[in-house]
Amino acid sequence: MKPASITFLIILLLSSCASFSDKMIKDAKVTLVENDLSKLEGTYELFPDLKYDEKSKAEPIDSEDSKINHSLNYFVSSKQVKYDSKSKYSVEVKLINKNTIKFITKNKTAKIDSIELSGTLKNGLFYLNNKFLKRNGIPYLAGGFTNYKTRIGLAKDNGLLVNYAYDNSGAILFLFWAGSAYNLGYHYNRIK
Repeated sequence: MKPASITFLIILLLSSCASFSDKMIKDAKVTLVENDLSKLEGTYELFPDLKYDEKSKAEPIDSEDSKINHSLNYFVSSKQVKYDSKSKYSVEVKLINKNTIKFITKNKTAKIDSIELSGTLKNGLFYLNNKFLKRNGIPYLAGGFTNYKTRIGLAKDNGLLVNYAYDNSGAILFLFWAGSAYNLGYHYNRIK
């Protein structure tokens, strides 16, 4: 293979990754700097109250199914747990150090789950190191990639913002392309 062909192939394979949309949460976020990371600490509701559209407009979430399916733990934990929307759940966010955040899920006062995630502060948001990348078949010859990642931040009303990027794309012989990619933006009320 020619060096130009190899370079093109490498660029094509690496370009298949989920990317965040800043437009979605730009009007709601507070730009954090390293000294502000402690502002993320607090207790938040497990279920979101607002969803952001592509134009950064916040819309209330009325559907119980949507709230349950997009619990805060859905975006930070690899465990797929279903929660009862009628119970009082909360998530305590603790800053361990500038590169580690702990999420403690409680039902009233009883601790039911805990996860510690590393990450980095970039562009005013904390990028969690809970990325997922899975190869399906032989990418772009007869298969593709599934990729998703999460970043969190502080809302102007002191709530927690979650931005989630998802990409599932592939092709057959570089000719027949298919897949989907999207971004989600949610707001979680601060309890204390």
